[in-house]
Amino acid sequence: MIAPEARRTGVASALVHTLSCDVDLSAASGARWLDAVRRYCPPQVDPWIWVAPDTDDAPAMVGWGEQARFTAHGHGAAEKAFTAYSSWAAEHPDAAPVAFGSFPFSRDADGFLVVPAVLLVRRHLGESTVVFGADSPQLHRRDGDLPVIDTLLLDLDADQWRHAVTTATTRLSQDSELEKVVLSRSVSVRASAPMDRGLVAARLSGKFSGCWTYCHDGLVGATPELLVDCRDGLFRCRVLAGTRKPSWSHELLHDPKEHREHELAVASVTGRLAEAGLSEPAVRGPFLLELPNVTHLATDITARVTTTNAAHIVDVIHPTAAVCGTPRELAYQLIEQTETIDRGRFAGPVGWMSPDGSGQWALALRCGQFSPDNQSVRVHAGAGIMPSSDPDKEWIETRAKMEAFTSVLEG
Repeated sequence: MIAPEARRTGVASALVHTLSCDVDLSAASGARWLDAVRRYCPPQVDPWIWVAPDTDDAPAMVGWGEQARFTAHGHGAAEKAFTAYSSWAAEHPDAAPVAFGSFPFSRDADGFLVVPAVLLVRRHLGESTVVFGADSPQLHRRDGDLPVIDTLLLDLDADQWRHAVTTATTRLSQDSELEKVVLSRSVSVRASAPMDRGLVAARLSGKFSGCWTYCHDGLVGATPELLVDCRDGLFRCRVLAGTRKPSWSHELLHDPKEHREHELAVASVTGRLAEAGLSEPAVRGPFLLELPNVTHLATDITARVTTTNAAHIVDVIHPTAAVCGTPRELAYQLIEQTETIDRGRFAGPVGWMSPDGSGQWALALRCGQFSPDNQSVRVHAGAGIMPSSDPDKEWIETRAKMEAFTSVLEG
């Protein structure tokens, strides 16, 4: 259910300014823009962040504080929260023009849309950075470094993982209807002192410039998988399934297991486009998406947007087979029966919405959930399990995915 009323913890003014800065940020890469703009966030305040790849021509945003928060859970949670937000926005035309959003993988937990009290946004590469809700924000944060990592705890050891994967492959072999399930694991990292979430996000953006970087209520990551992009009457998403370490990436082009896994992930999106209010789909892929730590099989899907909004599309498409399995409900049930960890918002939708229904959402992958004191972070990764999956290879895959996040904590 939607909260009875939006929770307000600050009020943004009608002030709108162009950010004055020592360097020209209009033409800066998204990573460079983020590294500069995050420094305006006041001390002891954690930022809201969204930065898309430069090739995406999407808004780059840093905000802080909350003017309003809208929560919802269950089926249709994203659209429930969006409906409340859009009604509120109609009565508050001077508020920041976007709400940051994040929803969990489980339907039983609350997700949210938050309107920041202050927002710094560059709408397109080459444009000035505009400030909403503050009069001439000041630089606060100096260059620094992250504290030393002194503890790394496995939430699931290799033997427990092997048991979980074997249980899943046995079920997949016995149930002709169930074709794929995605299992996840996590590690907990503790530092010698609080970590700066904004600095972690900036490092991720710099290292993985082709990904969507986010920082939403302690969930920080840089994901390569775009769930929903709904802007200017067009829909776009990027589906990933099938993974190898870079030195083994050639195997992706010839491995029947990886190709079948990828086909199921693509079908889980294309099969729901009409229900989501989309038409005239075009599919490009699969192709190899090469990242610094892993290589994926990827497919891009585009379509026309009819009478729908980004939140509704999220509710219809998520969870895809890339993070859940096929068929969806059977895989979801097997995950609940097999996984011993709480995914939280890992593998859930993360992104932003505008009151007009446009928005951009990714799957919360390559991420970590920070503790309230910022001194520890729980890092998640998942792997698609097929009947022929090898538990040891899937362990290697999840470790490689986690390294995308943990590597930036180590300098």
